[in-house]
Amino acid sequence: HQRQGYYHKARVLYERALRIMEKHYGDNHVRVAATLNNLANVQQRQGDYDKAKELYQRAIRIKEKHYGEDHVEVSSTLTNLANVHQCQGYYDKAKVLHERGLRIMEKHYGEDHVEVSSTLNNFADVLQHQGDYDQ
Repeated sequence: HQRQGYYHKARVLYERALRIMEKHYGDNHVRVAATLNNLANVQQRQGDYDKAKELYQRAIRIKEKHYGEDHVEVSSTLTNLANVHQCQGYYDKAKVLHERGLRIMEKHYGEDHVEVSSTLNNFADVLQHQGDYDQ
């Protein structure tokens, strides 16, 4: 439903899935984190940035606890959280999150891996909005 633009319906379904997962796995399971990430994405697309940030932050805490702070799974959610800050014009916060995500991705994949390129693009976009053309 989300890809078709039916964000309200997608949000309702993700919220239902979240309740089921939390009941089955507990509040801090990695599968719960994945659903939190999906729900946050819908909230972001609906313009509820504060709720999206809250959900992404919770997902990050779960992933850090499960995988460790420097795992690639943490990086993807850091990027999502950075994008919310960027949408709100909080470029300094977005920059810090993108820098952390980039360090994780480069450590995991190497500097020239294709998986690093999307993180570089997101980071460059923040720098461009800040007018930081030298970095």
